[in-house]
Amino acid sequence: MATYRPRDRYFQKAREKGLPSRAAFKLEELLERYRLARAGARVVDLGCAPGGWLAILGRAVIPGGYVIGVDLVPCRATSGAVRIVTGDIRDPAVREQVADLLGGHADLVTSDLAPKLSGIVDRDRAQMDELLETALSFARAMLKPRGAMVAKVFMGPGLEDLMARLKGHFGRVEIARTRATRPGSAELYVVARDFHGPPHQTDNQPPDDAAQRP
Repeated sequence: MATYRPRDRYFQKAREKGLPSRAAFKLEELLERYRLARAGARVVDLGCAPGGWLAILGRAVIPGGYVIGVDLVPCRATSGAVRIVTGDIRDPAVREQVADLLGGHADLVTSDLAPKLSGIVDRDRAQMDELLETALSFARAMLKPRGAMVAKVFMGPGLEDLMARLKGHFGRVEIARTRATRPGSAELYVVARDFHGPPHQTDNQPPDDAAQRP
């Protein structure tokens, strides 16, 4: 059985690059593998603290793009292409604030949302399912047609049902495991592409004022 080493090469690599966690390399691999972000893209990152994904996304969308990070915990913007909203994405007022900053519909929604684990399996699973539904609901409301979503999931009951729900809204849905995931971890990522849409309005270009954001 693999032995977990908390200070493995990804931990060291994160420190060398000034990144807050190894999680940055998980998203970096997914963006490269599935070609999910490009210059000029608009992205929303749910559960953005401590900022590892923001650092990767902020580099991927420049020039011309921007990233809105959302978390209950205050988080530092990693670049001028990043804006932070502190609050619960389930709160309509928070969603409205995100939509205002975004200035239109998103090309990509990423979600690293996860509950504080209690050790009670059924409770933890129910909380994780709720957060996944929250991320999917947000993505359905905010993504452009053919947009994409990346979300953290865990192996276990309910994963097949989640895949089926996603396939109702996206043309391509895959499960991925990254090289930076700790050995023995049940952590996986669902990558959903080709969002069916359409959103409430056609929005292929940011409005004039959005070009100045952030």
